[in-house]
Amino acid sequence: MRFNTSELASLATNSLTRFDKEGLLILTERQTIFWRTDVKLECWCKLRGNLLFYLKDKNPKSSVAGVLVLENCRPSIHNEEPEADGYVFDLEFKDSPSQRIVTHSAAERLDWVRCIQASSNQQIDLQIKQLEDQIAAATAAKRAESAAMGNRIDQGLPLPATVCHDSCPASTSAAAAVEAPFEDPELSELPICETAISCDSLPLDSFGRAPNPRVVCSVLQPGEDYLWTQHARTELLERTRAPSFLCTMRFLRSAGFQASSRLRFTVYDVRERVSLTSLPLGHAEVALGVIQDTTRLRLPLSSPSGECGSITLTSWAPEAATELASASGLDRAVNGLTQPTQPPRSSTQFFQQATEGSARPKGHRRTQSLPPKLGVRLFVPQQCGVGHVCINPIQHSYRLQSSLGADISVLETLLESRLCCAVPQQLLSIWIQREKELLQEISGMGELNGEWRWRQMNLLEEHLRLLKDYSQAKQNIQQLMRDGVYYKRSAVKTDEALEFLPVNLHVQRMWAQNDALHRRGVLDIVTVGAFTRHDAKGRKCGGLIKLLQESKAWKLEQSNACKVQAANDAVQATKQLRKEIVELMSQLLQLATQRSARDMMPLCNEMINKTQTLLNIWEPSIVEEAVTFIERHRIIEEPDNEPLSPFRKITQQLSALELKSPELEDFATPVVAPPDLWPRGGQPLMRSNSWHPSNTSPSSSLDINAIDSLQHVVKCYNAHLRNLEQQQQQEEVKEQQLQPQHLEAGAAAVPPQPQCELSEEATYQSLPPSWEGVAGASSTAPVQLIDLDEMVKAVRKRPQTASFLDTKLMSSSPSANYYRPTEEPEPLDLTQLNIEASVMCLVSKLKFFCGRSDSPAIRLRHPKVPLKREGFAVAPQQTPDVIAAPDVIVEPTQQLKLDLAPGPLPAPPTAPAPAPPKKGNKFTDGLDLSLTTDWVGELRPSMRKLRHAMDRLLKTARLMHSVQRLQQDVRCNRLQASIMYRRDVCFSQALTALVSALMVRLWGREVDVAYISLLRELGPLAYFEGLLSLYGSETDMWSDMCIAIEDLSAVSFTLVSAAQDEVQPMPRITGSRQALEVLLPVPEHALPATGRSSLSFKITPVFFNIGINEKATLGQTREQQRSNLDNYLRLSQYFSRYRKLGLNATCAADADASVSEWDALQSLLGYMEQQLRSTVSKNVKVLHLAEDACRLMGGLRFTSCKSAKDRTGMAVTLEQCRVLVREFQLPAKQVPYVLSTMRSEGTRMDNVFKNIGKHKYAFNLPQVIMLPAMYRPPVGAYGKAQT
Repeated sequence: MRFNTSELASLATNSLTRFDKEGLLILTERQTIFWRTDVKLECWCKLRGNLLFYLKDKNPKSSVAGVLVLENCRPSIHNEEPEADGYVFDLEFKDSPSQRIVTHSAAERLDWVRCIQASSNQQIDLQIKQLEDQIAAATAAKRAESAAMGNRIDQGLPLPATVCHDSCPASTSAAAAVEAPFEDPELSELPICETAISCDSLPLDSFGRAPNPRVVCSVLQPGEDYLWTQHARTELLERTRAPSFLCTMRFLRSAGFQASSRLRFTVYDVRERVSLTSLPLGHAEVALGVIQDTTRLRLPLSSPSGECGSITLTSWAPEAATELASASGLDRAVNGLTQPTQPPRSSTQFFQQATEGSARPKGHRRTQSLPPKLGVRLFVPQQCGVGHVCINPIQHSYRLQSSLGADISVLETLLESRLCCAVPQQLLSIWIQREKELLQEISGMGELNGEWRWRQMNLLEEHLRLLKDYSQAKQNIQQLMRDGVYYKRSAVKTDEALEFLPVNLHVQRMWAQNDALHRRGVLDIVTVGAFTRHDAKGRKCGGLIKLLQESKAWKLEQSNACKVQAANDAVQATKQLRKEIVELMSQLLQLATQRSARDMMPLCNEMINKTQTLLNIWEPSIVEEAVTFIERHRIIEEPDNEPLSPFRKITQQLSALELKSPELEDFATPVVAPPDLWPRGGQPLMRSNSWHPSNTSPSSSLDINAIDSLQHVVKCYNAHLRNLEQQQQQEEVKEQQLQPQHLEAGAAAVPPQPQCELSEEATYQSLPPSWEGVAGASSTAPVQLIDLDEMVKAVRKRPQTASFLDTKLMSSSPSANYYRPTEEPEPLDLTQLNIEASVMCLVSKLKFFCGRSDSPAIRLRHPKVPLKREGFAVAPQQTPDVIAAPDVIVEPTQQLKLDLAPGPLPAPPTAPAPAPPKKGNKFTDGLDLSLTTDWVGELRPSMRKLRHAMDRLLKTARLMHSVQRLQQDVRCNRLQASIMYRRDVCFSQALTALVSALMVRLWGREVDVAYISLLRELGPLAYFEGLLSLYGSETDMWSDMCIAIEDLSAVSFTLVSAAQDEVQPMPRITGSRQALEVLLPVPEHALPATGRSSLSFKITPVFFNIGINEKATLGQTREQQRSNLDNYLRLSQYFSRYRKLGLNATCAADADASVSEWDALQSLLGYMEQQLRSTVSKNVKVLHLAEDACRLMGGLRFTSCKSAKDRTGMAVTLEQCRVLVREFQLPAKQVPYVLSTMRSEGTRMDNVFKNIGKHKYAFNLPQVIMLPAMYRPPVGAYGKAQT
């Protein structure tokens, strides 16, 4: 009785209340005075529904003593015979003690039991079903008897269905054949009408208090006679009899609405906001066609108790449709709604049509005035092409009143990004290819002896694990895409299967217009959960910042840690330069086909510069160290009659994983047969330049089971090696203890023999038990093996039609750019010499074609004294594969001496004496420009040789990298792998959000010349707003977000023209982990006007975080303040560059407005610095100032908290209201009311429902109290909910 005491007492004592049963009962109550005792109380009881009231005594008019709620209870009779105090039955509750009740007779007891059983929810549901069936039958009979329509429109009654069909039979049948009812609305669709609702003269309750009204609009489903479906509802107002609601209702054709659609507006009195307990006050029914034809319609509310007030519907319809149709004489009716032949699809088209064909003066509606002004126009936002990049829109509209009395039209839209799964999938493909490369690098070193074999297996196991994790994640995302899911619910954020997807990624769009000010605008905010790797067990690691600091400290202790990073950077630089040089050669071939000599020289000079950089990447000393290491520890090839070792079997099975490099990194070499990784017999060693897979090659899709089986084999063999090593150490210790001291000198020579035997035993005989099912080449093995012999036959049968730089064959192969285990590395100086000679020959021919035949040979590098290499000699059966120009001697020393001579070459001894020395070089001797017609044929051999030489340099670079990684500490490799994986997860989420925001900006809004200039010269600003608290697990999230956002600054974006028939433009991600490039398809008008060429840019990310929940009071803010100051410096530098460009984000017409905007930005940043340096707790002014600066400079907006649901919803709605106040003159006194409406009835509440299935923000009362006042949700909109 503590809750709703007055209401329950009024219900029990009201004489008009009809009770299901009344009578005297004896209740047993447990009372505690000095000790607990059971007291029997005989009192008058009343049963109303599932409430059993018991009074203080036997008088039926006495006051209420208490109430029993008969939920989850069952009456039962345990003893049919009477007891000492009467006839007893018990109320057995599910989670509470039973209640003992006594009656005076057996018939009375049975009657009470039956009444209590009938009050259960199950029985009430059956009664409701029976009533619905009766109503349906009565409604059908009433319609059959009705013959005359009468004055139903004036009475506000719905039109009969027969009359509607007779008035427009053609339109109704056409619509029934074409339209599908209740589909997702189109973003650019003009609504039939938009309706604002107000009420007056609502009744008071029994205590004389005004109601808490809310209006719910229901629609009668097509084909149904009694099933009303809720369409929309208004916000809740408190204690008013004449409410005027801000929420409006829109009726769209795509949602199944027609002129004959029957609508019911029901007014409820919400008695309790937490549970939304409400009572209906009255309802009114009307047809949609009646609402469309009238500007203002006032209807009486009907209820069983009689009239209970009125409801007023103020509607706006697209008037331009009727005006243009009447002017042109092309009237056409669809579903009883008059519209033009081609209805306007956006606000821009609407304005143009209204200006040409309408002379009606425009006005505005005062919400509080009656009657409203006529001629109010309905404006629809111009959504451009946002539907191409977003899906599943949810919309809510509002009509607000400005300080000048004008209307402010507001439309909220919540959208899902189509790229939520596509971007992580492409990133995973790149990372999968990287793991394949590293696997091939390790296997390319060959089998090593001693502890290095165990380190090799550790690296193989680590990369196979990463390959399996990346492949499994990609497969899970593909399955999600097939299911048509475009966002990850916050309830599953700890699911490791979808950890690469951003949590709750949505686009929040607010369109607003003030017709009196002739101003409209769009605010786009990307809401997304924190970029982090959630741990299902709640374990904390400190985040990426702490992990990177630990890794850095670990690297300082390791001597070769810097060498590993340098080697990796050198490999990536070699791959990038090789790619760029091949692209230049491809362009030169196209120009040579056109015989365009003028355009060839700039490309030639650029190729010379890139080649010079390529030759100076690697130091010969590092290469010599790696080659010496390989020669010292590589195991000699086994005899033919011996079986393959476990390591060689494992590396042989890597072919089943289709190890190949990305398409952009390997360029086709001549098609040859695929060499075996471990060739047997008398086959000579080959330089593995290329092998292009045939049509019978394995599919590109990875077999997760094959990877898992191979990883298991590697893990078992690795453990086997560790056990053998431990056994060997134990045996050595025992032998040293047992051997006599006088044989100590002879024992020093003995240990190598058992070590060698043990090594051989571990290599050939002591295999793991799990190896048997995997190592075999049979078809029943778990790992899908590749029949290399069949591949060789297939490749040999295929015609050799591959040509140089054939784009169709530019795919890589298992051995294209890696050394095979049995292949000896080529000397670095020889590789550099071949590159230099090829470039010199190619450049000389290009200069000859350009008319510079007398130009001397170029110098690419300074001659160096060749280093003497120890312990390495080329096998006798191999001849150095030297790439030389025609008529050039192959010796390296003579090559340096002849090719690099800057002066003119001496004339031959047999040349006549009077002839002057001939200028030029030997590469073009004998060529006649007038007789040379095939330029491509002359250039192709030199380009092919240059490409071969670069392939060998890349192979050497990868070998050096693998050696450096092998020499690194095993624990450091594991730490780096875990950090890399966590960083990839966070970066995938961040890049997905960023690409989605860019595509929404480029497709969903107009792109003018100023914004194109901003992209070209500076790049856009990306402001990430964080609401995380540096306490507990959110500290790790904040740390991960800092690193992930910082990594976005290294990504390059390029705008490319989208295909005309492309319905869903899809960005394409290329490059490597260190140098990513995202190709963004955009409409043709969004590209630069000059030549429609591509445009490249990078973003400037800034991240400001202020914790606002109760944990922010407990957490540390020192690191947060330091990070915010660093990001402020970056924002200030961006503003300085932005100001130098002279761009105006708001496109002000006059110069004075532009100057005032610069001053406003300058003062805003100055005030922001003051706020950052202050020590105010939860200083949200920093976030507000950053939002204003970002909007003034045309930046991208992101808002994040843990799950982008609760705190994010509060922040987004607050920013929307701030924009309405600052730019659309919303009165400040209305901000709390508008803010409460948007939070309780807007799209953010829909976002909460999509994530957890409840219309409740996940706050409790103490948490709400700890929030800043502007971030608190309204009463009734929060409660216990799973976050």
